[in-house]
Amino acid sequence: MFVLLEAFKAIKEKHLEAKRIVEEATAKSEKLISEAEQKALKVYEEAYKTTLSQAEQKAIELKRKAAKDAENELAKFLSTAEDQAKGIEAKARKNFKAAVDSVLNMVLP
Repeated sequence: MFVLLEAFKAIKEKHLEAKRIVEEATAKSEKLISEAEQKALKVYEEAYKTTLSQAEQKAIELKRKAAKDAENELAKFLSTAEDQAKGIEAKARKNFKAAVDSVLNMVLP
């Protein structure tokens, strides 16, 4: 009977030890999962901030490029308008001389 009691006692101790090991393993795995979740969230937040910063930089670059392109287009337009104005002015001077000559011919026969 004593041997049987000792066997049950040993089984109970092994069962308690196994239960303690399982509880420790469960606690460790929960801690690891929690740490992994925190790290994943931190990585996500950093990636989000980086992506947002890159998008902001790209928007700034696009605005600068659009402004520069608009300035270039305006310069081309002004140059073309200036050339046209000079052409009109030259024709007006030529026509003015012809008009003056015509009026003088009518007034002074």
